[in-house]
Amino acid sequence: MKRIISLLLAVLLLASCSFRSGDDEVHEKAYLPDIILENAKYTLGQSGERPVYIESSRMTFYSHDHKAVVEDISFISYDEDGEPSVEGSADHGEIDTETKRMDLSGNVRLRASDGGMMIEADSLMFDSENEEIEADGDVHVSSDDGMFAGTGFRGDLREEAYAFRTITEGVFEI
Repeated sequence: MKRIISLLLAVLLLASCSFRSGDDEVHEKAYLPDIILENAKYTLGQSGERPVYIESSRMTFYSHDHKAVVEDISFISYDEDGEPSVEGSADHGEIDTETKRMDLSGNVRLRASDGGMMIEADSLMFDSENEEIEADGDVHVSSDDGMFAGTGFRGDLREEAYAFRTITEGVFEI
């Protein structure tokens, strides 16, 4: 009897985290969310940093992957004087809670206070720690200096350096 129990325990301990489906394809174990929050508020960052304050209608955390999946997101960060620095919104987002990178999609709007810049895109990546933006698709940017539309947008909000891979439309006011 002890030998059977020992054998069963050994089999259970040595079992892998994969399974074989009916189509003979091997699937790895799926990670389930740690917590799902409705109408959530979350601070991305720590004290001493310039955190990003996030509000979302639904926020799902996966601690194993250091990821939060958000729906109907809005966010804001403040400068050293307590004034809004960057704020934005999107229909959907995935946030890396370690690197503070936000991959946003669906009606993305990001506003940078310096120069009154507004960036609108179908999807973009916002690295909140380094204040960098990347968007591969169509992007519309307006600011106090003019308006530009194009693809392949890259921006550094700290250095106020911006570039398009291709500009399809633009007006620059002096």
